Amino acid sequence: MHVLKNQMESVVRQQLAELLPQMDVCTCEKCQLDIQALVLNTLPSHYVVTEKGEMMASIDQTLPQNQADLFAAITQACVLVGSNPQHDLT
Repeated sequence: MHVLKNQMESVVRQQLAELLPQMDVCTCEKCQLDIQALVLNTLPSHYVVTEKGEMMASIDQTLPQNQADLFAAITQACVLVGSNPQHDLT
């Protein structure tokens, strides 16, 4: 069985996990998913087709521009979600 996967989802999830403790934003699941959605809608997608369970080709995250774009998108999304969370702050 083949699977269609946007590799950027795992890249964004991983980078967000690393950066989130440094950001002044709620870390609940809803806010994290809102941030991920905003980032994924900002960055170009990178779809691959692979066998289910098969290792996928990796995205070159080492390029400075890729890292800068990802950091900027995560930072902007954190600011937006942090200033307008979609839940009560209690």
